[in-house]
Amino acid sequence: MPATGRLPRPARLAAAFAAAWIGPLLTHLVKLDFLLPVIVLALLMAVQRGVAGVLDRLVLALGQAFGALCVAGLLFSVWPWGLHPVPIAGVALSVLVALVAVTRPAWRTIYRPGARDLLAGAAALGVAGAAAVPFALRDLGGRIGIIAAGEDMARHIVLTDIIGQAGGYAFLHRDVADRFLSADVASGISNYPQGTYLTYAVLDRFVRSSDRNTDAITQASHVLWLYVATFAFLGLAVLWAVRRVAGPGATPLRLAPVLAVAAAWVYCADPVAVFVRGYPNQLMGMALAAILTGLVVRPLTHRGAQGITVALLVVGVSFSYHLFLPYAGVAALVWALRTGAWRHPGVVAAGVVAAPFTLITPILNLNAATAEHLGTAGTALPVDRPLTALLVLLALMATTARRGLRSPAFLRGLMALGAALTVALGLAVVQLVTVGSTVYYFEKTLHLAIIVALVLLGGLVRLVPRRTVPALACAVPLLLVIAATGGQWHTRPGATGLRLLAGIDRGSPAGGSDAVYLARQHPRSGEAVTVDLMSTPYRNWLGTLYASSLTRNYRYGHAWYAFLNPANPPKTLDDLDAIVAQSPVPVRFYVANAKASMLVLDPARPARESDKPGGDPVQFGAAGALTNIEAAEYLAARYPGKVQVIHGKPPERV
Repeated sequence: MPATGRLPRPARLAAAFAAAWIGPLLTHLVKLDFLLPVIVLALLMAVQRGVAGVLDRLVLALGQAFGALCVAGLLFSVWPWGLHPVPIAGVALSVLVALVAVTRPAWRTIYRPGARDLLAGAAALGVAGAAAVPFALRDLGGRIGIIAAGEDMARHIVLTDIIGQAGGYAFLHRDVADRFLSADVASGISNYPQGTYLTYAVLDRFVRSSDRNTDAITQASHVLWLYVATFAFLGLAVLWAVRRVAGPGATPLRLAPVLAVAAAWVYCADPVAVFVRGYPNQLMGMALAAILTGLVVRPLTHRGAQGITVALLVVGVSFSYHLFLPYAGVAALVWALRTGAWRHPGVVAAGVVAAPFTLITPILNLNAATAEHLGTAGTALPVDRPLTALLVLLALMATTARRGLRSPAFLRGLMALGAALTVALGLAVVQLVTVGSTVYYFEKTLHLAIIVALVLLGGLVRLVPRRTVPALACAVPLLLVIAATGGQWHTRPGATGLRLLAGIDRGSPAGGSDAVYLARQHPRSGEAVTVDLMSTPYRNWLGTLYASSLTRNYRYGHAWYAFLNPANPPKTLDDLDAIVAQSPVPVRFYVANAKASMLVLDPARPARESDKPGGDPVQFGAAGALTNIEAAEYLAARYPGKVQVIHGKPPERV
């Protein structure tokens, strides 16, 4: 019999399911939808099995939620409500109510953090705060400038916007995608892994309590802040995994220096170099790889929960950055085979269910990418070779010292590191054979190896002295090595993260400011393309590129992306004339500086004015060639009605 005054269990369940839908309806009416993701996360933390700590529950819930959202996005893409917050929250809360009914969590003990949780959480907050400060101190143009040089972020903004406009994945709404993308890039962008961008689009709806996208400039601003949150998630995932690998016996005193080194490595070294280049999908893939590695080394005590979590993480990697998918698959197999989990029916079922979803992105990219793309150059910063070699040595020491190989956990960790290094070295061989050097994607695979090695640093707690002063002092030399220098060969003064935090490396704030300025002049760009010719070549290039994203006009702006790129072959007046003639829409040239130039007379001998001793960077063209103003006015006379020349007032940024 139920206790006096308490509803029977069926009635309580019915009330909970009703609340799962009534609650979102009410929050949407009063514009408080941002509370719903918090409630979903709290309930998901409550139903975790095989863990006790609150930090364990938080990180696992975040990883599981991302993988589940990637799968659920397929449903959202085809049902009639798109990304409306109410039905998404209603479905999520209904599923969680059912899970709560099955697991019956002990609510009083779920959210109590321990000392190690607080320590790792504080380190993660430090990383997040350091990443957020440079963005918080700048306006939108300055924020774009931080990541503008990587130039990929322009397409990430566009793809997030497309998913929001379509109400689901772009590869399931190609008619919408084609309105935003030019034909030569539509296939590649529409088939690109989209889990991160779907997450951004969904969270944006909840934050604004809206069922549709806002204006393009505001939308881009929200994407940038969600991007900062993605890096914060990476820091949290790595530091949690370090703490987990350290084991339940690690004291806070011995754990503190290891966490300090790992946090410094995330913010100061190569992971933050990924951040400043604007790769949200890669950051998400790195975070999921960190969680997966931590679970491979020290699995959850509940085998079924472990199997479901690993399956969702592998799906998440596939939907975020499938270059890491070979590692994720091998790491999952290492856990399943080395622990005998493959015999567990629940684990097998999780793998069978997850497999089709894991294959979606690779299959889509069969048509959009080829093996030749693995040798493509890009804008990723080269990995710090000496520092990475040191990190791998530390990871080997952490797993092998003091008879570490006798531990099944550290042996699995060593196998995971071997898998990550094999992926990197295998790609290096392919690139050396095909293009003669290692480029771009090799650096990306090294980033994966760095994350795996960072996670394994948790094993160093066994080597940390038990006394306070020696324990803390052992981290100081490593912290100095990480912070003092950076660059490919660790020779540039100051680590990347410290230079960002100090405002030394600001990216291209001028290009970002031009983009915002141009977008505000023409917020509804429509059937015209705006081209920035106001200043220096890189500023013009990035201003044009990001302005096309901020005006939802990338379809026509993309043609100018390669044309204006200063790293590409020099351009003549005939080249400029040709691209204007081929443009399917009118061209709007913004000019300002009378000395600004980009054209040359002989592409084989550019003879740029800026190359001469004491040359002005704005004079990127050759003596005798038309300046930007002269060229724009010439084309306006040649193509009346198609070319417009506007004398702008660019923001004063240096």
